[in-house]
Amino acid sequence: MAGDLFTRRIFLYLQGQSVPQDYIVMDMVHHNPGEPMTETSFREPAKLAAYGYNGMVINEFKFPQCALTFDKFDKRIFPKGSEEREWALSLQKEIRQQIRDCHKQGLKCYYFTDIIVLPKRLVELYKSEICDESGKISFRKEKTWEIHRLMLRELFNTFPEMDGLVIRTGETYTHNIPYHMGNGPVDYKKAYDESIQTHIRLMNLLREEVCVRRNKQIIYRTWDFGFFHIRPDYYMAVTEQVPVHPNLYIAIKHTNGDYFRTYPFNKTLTLGKHKQIVEVQCQREYEGKGAYPNYIAAGVIDGFEEYKGKPTPRCLNDIKTDSLFRGVWTWSRGGGWSGPFLKNELWCDLNAYVMSKWAQNPSRPEAEIFDEYADKIGITPETRPYFRRLSLLSADAIIRGRGSLIHKLAATWTRDEIIGGVPRQRSMFDDIYQKNLVEEALYEKKLATALWQEIEDLAQRVRCSDTATEHYIRTSARYGYLLYAIMEQGWIINLRGYLYETKQYPVDQSAIRLAIEKYDALWKEFRKFKDRNTDCATLYFDHLGEYTYGYNAQTGANGMGDSVDHYRKVFGME
Repeated sequence: MAGDLFTRRIFLYLQGQSVPQDYIVMDMVHHNPGEPMTETSFREPAKLAAYGYNGMVINEFKFPQCALTFDKFDKRIFPKGSEEREWALSLQKEIRQQIRDCHKQGLKCYYFTDIIVLPKRLVELYKSEICDESGKISFRKEKTWEIHRLMLRELFNTFPEMDGLVIRTGETYTHNIPYHMGNGPVDYKKAYDESIQTHIRLMNLLREEVCVRRNKQIIYRTWDFGFFHIRPDYYMAVTEQVPVHPNLYIAIKHTNGDYFRTYPFNKTLTLGKHKQIVEVQCQREYEGKGAYPNYIAAGVIDGFEEYKGKPTPRCLNDIKTDSLFRGVWTWSRGGGWSGPFLKNELWCDLNAYVMSKWAQNPSRPEAEIFDEYADKIGITPETRPYFRRLSLLSADAIIRGRGSLIHKLAATWTRDEIIGGVPRQRSMFDDIYQKNLVEEALYEKKLATALWQEIEDLAQRVRCSDTATEHYIRTSARYGYLLYAIMEQGWIINLRGYLYETKQYPVDQSAIRLAIEKYDALWKEFRKFKDRNTDCATLYFDHLGEYTYGYNAQTGANGMGDSVDHYRKVFGME
């Protein structure tokens, strides 16, 4: 490795010189499918250029193949004069303008693309040739492969200026594309070996049609639910059968699964032979989405506290000199569903800035870049240590408040703008009981609240030349304290109440009644606080009947407030 070109270039850029020419630092706003576009400065290419990015991923869930007419394949799909054809042609204009806007700022423009997504009319006309017995579009059918090859050719004939595609196969969303339909292309559980072959064939098709024929880039995501993304054996089985190409990259989240703090560093990073880009979510969908302080860049770069003592690699600094490491892909905004919705994107902006600047020169210490950002937004030098301290404490408070360092975690008991109740927490509660960790688990939540109190106190001491930023630092810190104090009381009520009902666990009923009173008072204060502060993000829901996305209907879970109401009755407070 010491003699190859990349190693020499890595050595140079670690000394503060230029990064390799094929190194990518790109950003994406992940809009909520089916909802209004996220209002954010990160939709502006000029913002990304100012932060030093060299690429922008457009992900509005209007995939570029949806702008095609398929005229050379079958003129019946989008007939002239039809409403659906006009929609596709309008999307073509939109895409061309987005590409021009990126290129004006010196950015490459990549389009996020779900596979499989095809026109409804095409599926109707060729259903017998492309769909399986359940009606899903299937790569078991040769006609499906033929259509995808023709689709890729038409795509780059229509948009020759497009720099490349980001390919997702793990999920398929059609909320924003009224004339198209789709489904995932890979069946992992019923046809494990076949799923590997599907990935191999799809990657080779993309490599041939896009990388070789068009000299454009393919960034192939490994994201799925438990196979390609996290299993080294599966990753190697796929990628070893795909020849290396300078235009072919593989994108992998830094977590061994979704963006959960309790998940280890991704085991597939640095494996195989293909160039890799690391995905980092700056607006953490499971951790408040920037409604309160949440500084994750330090943990991603240098390792979170829960990784201490674990085998390496544990962070980006552990892999930055690896010959496969070719950049960072930030999700500055988005991920998940619904809210909380922000009035100020400070915490997302901080994470994106530090990650992008570190990616451009991985020899720089994270703390140096953090200080640079603090100066940029006008934090006074004498109060910068307070801003630094509260930012770092946010990671400590979050892992203890919504995660755990001591027991099994039901990772989605809280996510987006919801706080789940007992059904979402049952597996955690059983684990806590079996390991005799009841008091330790509740103390962990108490400690989280105490850390948020310290964060709020520090926020009061921060001074900033921009009064709106100074105010939001305080608003968001108070938001974090109130939310996690609510969750602490909810845990006391739900955990002790659940164990009382199911395990005959002895409880102090007066303590539970007091926790219910505190829970109610905190919610009252939370709502008043939101009404008094116009820069406050929207609040969480603890009664899922209020929740618009339908989480309750999907999972059968109730909210924390619903569970608290149940225990009001159990302990005589109805």
